Amino acid sequence: MMRLDEYCPAFSLRTTEGEHGFEPIQQTFKLIVFLPSPFSVSDTQDIMNIDENSDFFSKNNINILLISRSSVYANLGWIEAIQKVYGREITTMIGEDPTAEVFKAYGVTNAKAAVIVDKQARCRWHFSLDRRLTFNIEEIKRAILALIQVSGSSSKTPEGWGPGDKTIKDIPLNRKSVLRNRKWFYDLSSENK
Repeated sequence: MMRLDEYCPAFSLRTTEGEHGFEPIQQTFKLIVFLPSPFSVSDTQDIMNIDENSDFFSKNNINILLISRSSVYANLGWIEAIQKVYGREITTMIGEDPTAEVFKAYGVTNAKAAVIVDKQARCRWHFSLDRRLTFNIEEIKRAILALIQVSGSSSKTPEGWGPGDKTIKDIPLNRKSVLRNRKWFYDLSSENK
């Protein structure tokens, strides 16, 4: 699995929306979801859940890429099957990786995984699951919003942080600053909202 703060490797692949290239420098956060079991119940549910939240991702300027271990032709068939069975039109890109090169580059060869990549192309959050489980889309959205909140600042978000909650003030750790600020360890002061 990618290490946090590690730079994510560039790649290019065919998707259900055409050719797609991921470059080391980008202007937006990106959610990359690795789906190892094409046409499975759990991966199909993940596709529908993520696509259903496309307005959230668009509103927050987050690019989404789903990567499947199948070919682009199988992915197009998968989208068609979802439409026929569930009446849902999937517009989220699904990239092909039948040789698992991108899966391997991200260290998720045998897992279902999600990776949040920041504007500097660094891995900021990752999560992997058993292939039979589905992602908690609300937790993915919460993690993305927390990362956006602290992006470019030295503040931190406490566990369970949600939009509108206070952040943790990050002060320099040296003797003088600690003596001046008695809340140096965990400062949730109002100016950090």
